[in-house]
Amino acid sequence: MRITLTGAFVLLLFLLSGCHNDPLDVDISTVNVEITFKRLDQDLFSLNPAAGQTNTAELYNEYGQFLVDYSEGVLRIGSPESESYSYAVAQFITDENMKSLYRDVQDEFNDVSIIENELTDAFKFYRHHFPDSTIPDVVFNISALNYAVVATQTTLAIGLDMFLGADYPVYPLVGLPKYMYTNMKPNQVVPQAMKGWVQSMYETDALRNNLLEHMIFEGKLLYAMDALLRETEDSLKVGFSPEEMAWCKEYESRIWAHLVDQELLYTTEYMDINKWINQAPFVAGIPKNSPGRLGQWVGWQIVRFYMKNNPQIPITELMTNQNAQEILAKSKYKPKL
Repeated sequence: MRITLTGAFVLLLFLLSGCHNDPLDVDISTVNVEITFKRLDQDLFSLNPAAGQTNTAELYNEYGQFLVDYSEGVLRIGSPESESYSYAVAQFITDENMKSLYRDVQDEFNDVSIIENELTDAFKFYRHHFPDSTIPDVVFNISALNYAVVATQTTLAIGLDMFLGADYPVYPLVGLPKYMYTNMKPNQVVPQAMKGWVQSMYETDALRNNLLEHMIFEGKLLYAMDALLRETEDSLKVGFSPEEMAWCKEYESRIWAHLVDQELLYTTEYMDINKWINQAPFVAGIPKNSPGRLGQWVGWQIVRFYMKNNPQIPITELMTNQNAQEILAKSKYKPKL
């Protein structure tokens, strides 16, 4: 069979485009989302108890059920429907520590337009991949150093005081360990907010008994970040430093061999699961220059392999698949020594 030069060139382009066909590279230029951004931090601290202007009724009208969730669950100052609520709010916003925290938040986040733009783009990708899901209101707030992200059915709340920088002097003073506040930086607002929102959608239905199930669940969340945060570096998605990311790639095969050889994948022991999945300075039993939450990173690689080897599976099906063993098997994940 003769192939002309032009025909060969077209065939080559076709083959090359097929080899690089990433299902996450989607066009969102025609995707519209309407997101309401609110500054509860500013609305709350603009009240003036000294002038008799602690009008929490207007605040309640503006924020509705979320103000209940925020007041009771985040600040723990009682219900907006209680008679003592105005007094509790006045105490909170006149507390010297809270006033200082508020000033620092305003210094760092007076203008949140860049964050709003990044969240809007992320939710456009979210609307594309999860077309039937809710697009929440976004409420910026001060959490009194309690919560970075809170998600309700209709609201994504971001505690800006939890993103004031790894060198923010208050964090160690309140007893936060260093391995936690190294990620409490402004560039973590969008990754943590989006991960928190997706997690809230799937957490209650997730099957997580053994370490593998925890790893795959976390891996699915991080893969969702691959889909929603297309311009974000992997290190920011997972919250590892570039050095930690390099360490993971260098020792990936040894990490996997350790999990298999020590028969850890199917352990249901809390301590084993905790040290591989949750916040920690490093993973006990592995060299101390390993990052904590290493099991999340491994789960991410497994899920990436699974989706690469099964390109017909949409991300919505991935997120609802509770069979971690099937995902592992079909991923064909086996890093080479």
